[in-house]
Amino acid sequence: MANSNQNWPRALANAINLATSVAAAIALGYFGGRWLDGRYDTEPWLSIVGLVFGMATAGKMMWERLMADNQKPPAKEEEK
Repeated sequence: MANSNQNWPRALANAINLATSVAAAIALGYFGGRWLDGRYDTEPWLSIVGLVFGMATAGKMMWERLMADNQKPPAKEEEK
């Protein structure tokens, strides 16, 4: 039980890191598509494509994090 109380800062840092990475991927895809729409006068198509690519990238990041967490061996509890 004491071990789980000591791991919350790491878990919180991982959650914040994943959330900001997902938000950044989606935002970069969308705003990159908007910039290309303005440059090539293709509104709204490249914004939609950028948003979809951003969402796909975010999904891939979450999947890789989930798979990495599942491959870690379970922590052994210390006996007293």
